[in-house]
Amino acid sequence: MSGIEAAGLALGIISAIISIIDTTHQVYEAVKDKAGLPTNFKKSATKLPLISKLLEDAERYVKAADEATEIAFTSTLEDCKAQATQLQELFEKVMPEEGESRWDRYVKAARTIGKGGRVENLVKGVLDNLQLLATRFPEVTTLRTKEQLAKAVEEVTKMEPSLPDGFEQMPVYAHYGSGAQNNNTGSGIQHNNSGTSHQNSGPGIMVFGNILRVCKIRSTACKNLSSMTIIVQTLASRAIDDAYSLENV
Repeated sequence: MSGIEAAGLALGIISAIISIIDTTHQVYEAVKDKAGLPTNFKKSATKLPLISKLLEDAERYVKAADEATEIAFTSTLEDCKAQATQLQELFEKVMPEEGESRWDRYVKAARTIGKGGRVENLVKGVLDNLQLLATRFPEVTTLRTKEQLAKAVEEVTKMEPSLPDGFEQMPVYAHYGSGAQNNNTGSGIQHNNSGTSHQNSGPGIMVFGNILRVCKIRSTACKNLSSMTIIVQTLASRAIDDAYSLENV
């Protein structure tokens, strides 16, 4: 590969990445309602302007660099472009307000990427590649920008995982109604109570207050009826005896 070809390739990749990052940032900025958006999307979006600045610095550097430098840039830039492309796809799938919840769309989009599909991982991947270039070629950017880059890498590294471990195998449940959705992905018993009443669960006999009260009332009524029956039977027996006595007089 000639120096002109290497420079052209490197500059072409840098230009493509700048376009990808700018589009990703525009997608994020266009969203008016960011409710339900995972926190790490908001944090990651703040790193996009710095990434664009570093790429612009790299573009200026490559234009004046020698052939060996241009070739050295290419492999790192290709990896950077791949991660930037996945980042753009993630933002484009998650940002829209209509349709499924943003969380469900995020899980689905991340699963198509695989284990490195978390938004913070993709941003860190881009930043790491740019930091590698800045380390190997110190003149690619200013000292101040390098400090900002180091701080950005540190902040992204400290982010809490936006998706649990094993998310790439995690099932996704879509819910389009207005009621609650209860899913049990484990092996235990799931008890759901979406209302305002009490939920009772456990072994043994379960006694409910109102039912017990009704049973007591019915039991009392039954006892009263039994007593009345005995009284009636007794009175009837006495009446028969009296009548018999009168006949014999």
